[in-house]
Amino acid sequence: MSEKANMKDRAWLATSTGLILEGRACGAKGTASGELTFNTSMMGYLEIITHPGAQGQVLVFTMPEIGNYGVNSNDISSDTAKPAAVVGRMICDEPSNWSSETSLPKYLADKGIVAIDQIDTRKLTRHVRDNGPVGAVVTTEEMSKEALVDAAKAASVTPALIEAELLARDLGAKLTKLPLGHHASNIPVKDLRTGKLYITRQHHGYDLNFDDVEGVEITHINLNDQTVEGFAVPAKGIEATLFDSLELRDLLSADQIQKEG
Repeated sequence: MSEKANMKDRAWLATSTGLILEGRACGAKGTASGELTFNTSMMGYLEIITHPGAQGQVLVFTMPEIGNYGVNSNDISSDTAKPAAVVGRMICDEPSNWSSETSLPKYLADKGIVAIDQIDTRKLTRHVRDNGPVGAVVTTEEMSKEALVDAAKAASVTPALIEAELLARDLGAKLTKLPLGHHASNIPVKDLRTGKLYITRQHHGYDLNFDDVEGVEITHINLNDQTVEGFAVPAKGIEATLFDSLELRDLLSADQIQKEG
């Protein structure tokens, strides 16, 4: 147990692969389970927590400290979407920012989101990368090791579908779960129609395959793994992307990059 966590503050995290960690409870009391997913973004924790792609996840932040600038309601992505639980190395109790309305632990507690910090998130991230999709449970209730692991084994590892993925499925696309999902900022995306490149923030779990679907044009691809990031159905006036448009920053066109070397 961490030296900072007293008896009433204790919480536990267990994975379906048998890893058990103890830390500090810093959100709602109770037990929550889901797929263990890590996000490598260095900021924007509230937008990530309230993003539809976080629904049902045990969300691990690799950034060592989150919550520093508190919670501002203007940063909320959705009023309804939420992860099952939030995991951090340090989740700040006393934010320092003029626009902060409350602390992140208070916000999580008010929203009924179980949270734990004082956890080795680097170890957790390596564990997910080594083992693939992992179920996890986070609880403030003391359980036996066997009960913790059993609860984690029963956790769902099926990511929530964001709107663009739901639309793709309805059009007849085949959805394949990505090994680790796209949960990060600074992900490069290319617009195939204009040649422009974008730096994006993403929070989704599936690759889309439209090979057997007529009338669909692939408009954007992920330059890291060549997966689909946007599509259109011109005949129906449909366009959709899997990255956050509010986070999209126009960089250089492919021609400019070639000219500048």
